[in-house]
Amino acid sequence: MPSGRIDPSLYIGPFATIEAMNSTTLYKPGELGSQIQLGTKAYQLIQVDSGATASTAGAPVCGSLAFWKSRANYIVTTDKQQAEGGPTIANTVNSIAGVFVQTASGANVAGTASITAGNYGVIQQRGQHVGVLTSSGSAVAGDMLIGLTTGAPPGALRVASGTALVSMPIARATAATSAVTSGYTPAVIGGWDVVDVP
Repeated sequence: MPSGRIDPSLYIGPFATIEAMNSTTLYKPGELGSQIQLGTKAYQLIQVDSGATASTAGAPVCGSLAFWKSRANYIVTTDKQQAEGGPTIANTVNSIAGVFVQTASGANVAGTASITAGNYGVIQQRGQHVGVLTSSGSAVAGDMLIGLTTGAPPGALRVASGTALVSMPIARATAATSAVTSGYTPAVIGGWDVVDVP
């Protein structure tokens, strides 16, 4: 993980919440890469790769995994082949930066629009998330979610509780896959970031 800094007051511009941030420019460019802790959730300010579109691995949606394309420049992508360690997809599972959040107002729903390709916003790195895209297996509460080592979807693989992990954990399931949104697992994200939990 690139070195970040915990910022007690990240500027979000005209957006109602930090998760709603979806900006073409940064008012304070020096904040790129900053991390912020809000209650039990932690976020990092990133830029989405301009190539992260529906014609590649899919445009970012709430719950899809964000992979580091450039840790030094805080650029993330949904395309595993473009991520650090690519183009071999199995090498990208430890390049997960976080999970995309919903940018639209209203009820927080997994699978809804997130940050536009090329724009700036935040990814979630710790805390309860409405649903992590689960591309392989159906999780139950207590299962771990890790990066999927095959295929293009920017989703997670379910690992049964008590089974050895083969890559970094992304999250721990708090409910069954599809309990709230089909194909998404409600989960607590965290474990690999540098944000301290108070």
